[in-house]
Amino acid sequence: MPRRWTVILRDLADTARPIRPEDCHGLLNRWWPQPPEEHASAKRWAMNGWPAPLGDRLYHWTLTWLDDAVAPPVDPEGTVGRIQRIGDHILEPLSVTRTFDHDYATLLTRARGPATVRTAELRSRTPVVTTTRDTTGERIPHVWPGPRRIFGAVHRSGGGIVGGSGAVGAVARFAPPALSGPWLESVFEGLDLVRRSPVPDEEVRLVEHHQAEGRTVLGWRGALRLEVVGGDRRHAEVFTTLLELVELSGIGKYTAQGFGSVLVDTVTWERAVVGEAVQRPRRAPRRPSALSGPPGGEAPVRAVAELEEFGGVLFD
Repeated sequence: MPRRWTVILRDLADTARPIRPEDCHGLLNRWWPQPPEEHASAKRWAMNGWPAPLGDRLYHWTLTWLDDAVAPPVDPEGTVGRIQRIGDHILEPLSVTRTFDHDYATLLTRARGPATVRTAELRSRTPVVTTTRDTTGERIPHVWPGPRRIFGAVHRSGGGIVGGSGAVGAVARFAPPALSGPWLESVFEGLDLVRRSPVPDEEVRLVEHHQAEGRTVLGWRGALRLEVVGGDRRHAEVFTTLLELVELSGIGKYTAQGFGSVLVDTVTWERAVVGEAVQRPRRAPRRPSALSGPPGGEAPVRAVAELEEFGGVLFD
């Protein structure tokens, strides 16, 4: 079932170069290897950002296992006290806390209670890599993604699901088919009602993340507001589930390397009052913005967030 862990690590190395995404990816590939024929496929796990320094040689790291039927080959909770290497860093896990543990049946069918989200703000924790193809077929950075690009895609062939990515892809690949099929159809309908808008003073901007051997990954940083416009409670419930899933799965490409990690802040909710649903605004406590300047290793490049016609496909 989908699981999420928060890991606290102590660095035992006296000197080391900065932690790199490819080094983190290498460790998790040893923990959770996939067959060679699946190497290029979406992983069963997502790395929700990279180990973040806390001071005094301590790091905080969050990891997610997405498969509903197959348990992870290595349970992070069993690594406490066992030395792990990430690049030049010699890290000892001091504690591992499981912070999420629900199967897809629960996620897709549970009653949401009196509160259902209709508006939320998504903020990037690491560069989000979304691309689109130009007229020549070359992939170029896409810095103002629509809701369907944000929540992922399902790939079908011959009438069956052959793959997927992001939040909806995780459901398509790992949830029980009897539940995932109808739920994905409701997602297809519900996402047509989702609109995006900028968050004041937190504009989306293009950034460069420099990796080893001169490689550069282009992504975007910033915040987006998403809102369900119209529809009924069923559409709001689907939207609420997607928001929960997107924090687990991440957005875009390279989520198994720590890119595409986001935080979700709910902004408004519906509350049932005497059988009638009404909306009441609530401002979520603002997190201190980490977007006032680029993190180390990222060079900001100004990009205009151009409005585009809402489009895209859920199934391709």
